[in-house]
Amino acid sequence: MMNSRNESEKQELEFPINLGDEEEVVRWISGITGRDEQAIRDNLRREFEQPGANVVKAFAEASLSPYTWSEELVKFYERADAFIYELVLWNRNSLKRRMRSYIAKYLCQYEGTGRKVLCVGDGLGFDSFYFAQKGQKVTYYEVPGFSHRFASRLFSPAGADIKIASEPQQIPSGYFDAVVCLDVLEHVRDAPAFVKQLVSFIRPGGVLIVHAPFYMIHPSNPTHLKANRKYSGSIKLYTDCGLKLINGRFFWNPLIFEKISENVKPRTPQRSALGMFSIKLGGLYLSLGRFSVLPFLWIDSYRKSHSRWFEENAKFKNKVTTGF
Repeated sequence: MMNSRNESEKQELEFPINLGDEEEVVRWISGITGRDEQAIRDNLRREFEQPGANVVKAFAEASLSPYTWSEELVKFYERADAFIYELVLWNRNSLKRRMRSYIAKYLCQYEGTGRKVLCVGDGLGFDSFYFAQKGQKVTYYEVPGFSHRFASRLFSPAGADIKIASEPQQIPSGYFDAVVCLDVLEHVRDAPAFVKQLVSFIRPGGVLIVHAPFYMIHPSNPTHLKANRKYSGSIKLYTDCGLKLINGRFFWNPLIFEKISENVKPRTPQRSALGMFSIKLGGLYLSLGRFSVLPFLWIDSYRKSHSRWFEENAKFKNKVTTGF
C-alpha cells in the first residue's frame, strides 16, 4: 500500500505543476482564468464534494438544455472555465492515473518508444505530457478554450516536445501510430463519424485507444449527449469503422483497436481468450447503460472513493516525513 502511494506521489511530481499542492494549483488556475484565488478554492472544494458541480452550475447559468447538442454547447466548451476544476481533480483521481499509466505501458510494450501519438480531446494536457515523458512523439489536439490554455502552459515550462493542434486541418491523415481518445465520444454530435475521423488519422496497422462512458447520462454530466447512450457497451461502433479489438480492460477503460488494412498483416489479440472474453463481458454490463443508470451509479461511487483532496495529500506527506 505504501509503495503504491509513493508511486502515485512520484507520478504527480513528474508534471511542471504539482497537483498535490493546492496553492500551486490555485495560482495556475488564477493565472489562466483571472479568477479570485478564494473563489478558485471554493470551486475546487465544490468539485471534490460533488464531481461535475461547477460544470452543472455554469451550464444552468448559460440556460442550455442538458444532454442535447447545439451550437451554443460548442461555444460553452470554448468559453466556460468550469471544466478546469473537474479535470484538475479527475487527474488527481487514482482511476485516471492508472488508466494513463496503463496506456503508457501498453504503448512502450506493444508499439515501442518514439511512436507518433495523437491525443484527441486531452483537456488540460496531462496525458500528452506523460506520454511524451515516456518517449513518445506526441501531438495534443483540443478545441480552443481555457483547457487549451492550461495545456499550453503545462507544456511550455518543461520544454516538452509536444505539438499542439486546435483544428482538424492541422492533423495529417494516415500519419499516427496511435490515437488516444479518452472521455470525448460521449460529447460529440455524430459518434460514428467522429470515430471514422479518428481512424483516418491512423496509419494502416496502427491503433486507436479509446474510453467513452456513454452510460454517464446523469444530472452531474449535462454535456454528455443522450443520443449517444445507445453506444454504451457497443463494439460495433468501432468495428464498423474498420477497427479490430485487440486489447483492453474489463470496464473498457480503455479499449484498444487495430486499424485493419489489406497491406498490413493483422495482429493477433494481445490478450488470452479468457481476457478477450472478460472484455466482452464488461461490455454486456456497460450495455445496461443504454436504458439504466446502474453502470453510472456503481462506477461513479467507485470513482469518488478513489478521489483525493489536497489536505489528505499533505497529511500523507507529513506522515512519511515525520512518522506521525
